[in-house]
Amino acid sequence: MDTIVAISSYGSHRVKNRHTGKTVSAYKIGYSSAASAVLLALYGDKARDVSSKHASYHYIQVEGDVVVRHGYILLKVSNELLGQAETITRRFHRAAVFLWKDDKWHELPTSRQPEYTEPLSRSGPDFNPSSLRLVDAASGEKDAAVEGIIVEKSQRDPNEKAWFWIMGDTYPHRELLKRWGCRWSKKRRCWHYIGWALPSAVEQLVQEHRIADIAESPDSEASSDDDPCTLKEAANILGVSVKPEADTVVEPQRLYALNAVVYARHDLEAPDGRHIPTGTRGIITRLYNRNVRHGWSYDVQFDGIGEGWYFERELTDLEPIAGIRITCGAVMPPDAELPPTDADIKRSLIEAGQQPETLPTAVEAGHSDHTEATPADIDEAPKIASSIRVLKPQSQPPDGAEPDTVQTAIQQIKAAPMTRTAPVQSSNGNKSLILIPHQPVGELTGSISGNVWCYGYSVHEGITIYLNLGGPRMAVEAIRARLAKGEIVNCVPWDAPAVELTAGEGNTGMYTAFLQNIPEAKFTSLILLHEQVMQPNYGGKSTTFILRVSDEQATLQLKHHATELVKVPVFDAWADYLYQAGQSAMLVRKTRCAGGLDVLAVDLDVDAWTRLLTGGLEQSIIALPVTAK
Repeated sequence: MDTIVAISSYGSHRVKNRHTGKTVSAYKIGYSSAASAVLLALYGDKARDVSSKHASYHYIQVEGDVVVRHGYILLKVSNELLGQAETITRRFHRAAVFLWKDDKWHELPTSRQPEYTEPLSRSGPDFNPSSLRLVDAASGEKDAAVEGIIVEKSQRDPNEKAWFWIMGDTYPHRELLKRWGCRWSKKRRCWHYIGWALPSAVEQLVQEHRIADIAESPDSEASSDDDPCTLKEAANILGVSVKPEADTVVEPQRLYALNAVVYARHDLEAPDGRHIPTGTRGIITRLYNRNVRHGWSYDVQFDGIGEGWYFERELTDLEPIAGIRITCGAVMPPDAELPPTDADIKRSLIEAGQQPETLPTAVEAGHSDHTEATPADIDEAPKIASSIRVLKPQSQPPDGAEPDTVQTAIQQIKAAPMTRTAPVQSSNGNKSLILIPHQPVGELTGSISGNVWCYGYSVHEGITIYLNLGGPRMAVEAIRARLAKGEIVNCVPWDAPAVELTAGEGNTGMYTAFLQNIPEAKFTSLILLHEQVMQPNYGGKSTTFILRVSDEQATLQLKHHATELVKVPVFDAWADYLYQAGQSAMLVRKTRCAGGLDVLAVDLDVDAWTRLLTGGLEQSIIALPVTAK
């Protein structure tokens, strides 16, 4: 039976073969571990040591397919080859070779530790290799393509977002994946998504195709009484959390009753195509059963427009605020297909005969005779006392429950006096340039050393967000080209270990360059900013970044992001609260950076930021301006 082993490496590098004098691609491996000897033994005559006599690392050139994940070379080996690897590692103090067994990684025995041991935190691989296409060490060939759709999840830190790699037969579903924020990796030839969890539509797609594959498997027919796999096995295969199905499903409570007065939450479209402005008043005339995907829905008689079918998410019981108009849309990449609107969804459901059944009006109304609402009924309906009402948010946890990060942040800001920064200019105010601080950090090296110096960098979840460098023009362009191709560049400080800088495995062309050439000094200055800084995605739960020069500047920029993200007004007076509460709730946090410039990561979680705003209003930490009517 084949098992999976992982061999630690520092990725591929371009080096000169000491035997032929030609430049080749080889894998950089530590000198003091058994990794290079094991790699040579497992690949046989397909691998050779090309490192120079004075090199501080082993450089192993491999012919044929190689699968690398997070710096680890993965192989499928037989028990015989595994025994050979054990014999080699027992001669070294450190193995740097790991075996996947019982859903965990185990380091091979060494001269110090004669048994298999689980690696300490961050000293070994932390991903599940079960769903990967791996190379068989005996044949040197990759496994056949995966049928269906599977997901591999990688997450180095539980407090950071995970990378979901979506593989298999994804081509027919490419539009859906693009629509929900997934990106195509040219290097790995699969889709990936960064977040705390997969979007519900993508997870449903994965589950459907995984179930179909299991149902078509011959093994499932042979044992009809047993489940195709356990929940634990399914979680390992899919790389996602699988929760047991509850015995009973509790439906969310309906918000509106028959004859209730409602308003258009945002600009809507009537069944006949007419425009319904934000805040248009109407009355509920009919109730429908709940749709599993789209929730509750109603027939609403809007003033001056007529009756139509609307989802609950399109309605509100808050009176409109004068001068505010809300449109509902999505921020999409250029040339991407826009998702269907609620009006399109309703038309499709009606045409397909999938409109929910209406509920008996007598039961819902509480009387036997149903009478249609008249304009007089609408005029006599109870009105909201004030022009603006804030729905009570979850600023306090339920009895006996632990508060989440947002609730904790609101409580902390309320308990301690809030720090006020200097007056914040609006987006139309001062537009003068601000000097970015920088200081020498170390030398940047790619395949060669070209006297390129780093004057600042920022790394978030292993991805380089900001890089400030300078040196001879050709050498600077070489560093820029390596990063653009998704390759690794090392920053070597004078008094610390080297830092790996990369756009992420398989990510190419992710940076916007700001270049200034000084011919007289034969010096070129270059600043690279990741596309998540330059093009924030406000349409999903993504991340953007702020280059903080001062708290005043960072506060203003965060207020801009919040304004673009949430669907409620955000006033300048709330900027200080957003900045401090966002940091307390871990929605704004500092990245790993050097060079005198702080770079802040901002989670674009619309639900969390909306809860911060409504919680601050409910707790009277912030207030609506007097001029807002």
